[in-house]
Amino acid sequence: MFKQFPLNELRRVPRFSHYFRYQLHHGEFRELRAPRSGRLIGRYAAKPLYGKLTREGKVDRRAGFNGQVAVVFIPARARSARPARVLLTSMPREQVTTADGRRNWPAIRAAAEKALRRTLARKAA
Repeated sequence: MFKQFPLNELRRVPRFSHYFRYQLHHGEFRELRAPRSGRLIGRYAAKPLYGKLTREGKVDRRAGFNGQVAVVFIPARARSARPARVLLTSMPREQVTTADGRRNWPAIRAAAEKALRRTLARKAA
C-alpha cells in the first residue's frame, strides 16, 4: 500500500524541500512501530545534515556533518502528504559516520526514531 503513496507531494510539506533537496524513494522509508503491540505508527526517512553553506548558499560537504538529522514522518493512515511532518534532531557528530567515512545509518535511524517517539509521546499526552 505504501508503494502507492505519492512521495512527490512531500514537496508541499513545510521545510521539506529545504532539508530534502533530492527525490525520495519508497525504499528509503523505514517503519515505525509501537513497541509493545507492533502496530504500525508510520514511516520515516532521515538524513544527516552538513554544518555549513558555501558563499553561493550551497551545501559545503568539506565541512562535514554537524550532528543534526532531518526526519520526514508520514503517519500510517496518511493517503496524502498533508499530515506528513519534518523535524530536526541531533546526535553526537562523531557518530554520524563510521571509521571508514561512510554514513552510520543504524545510528542515524536510531536518533530519528528516538526523536519521533519523543515527539509523538508529547502529542499524545
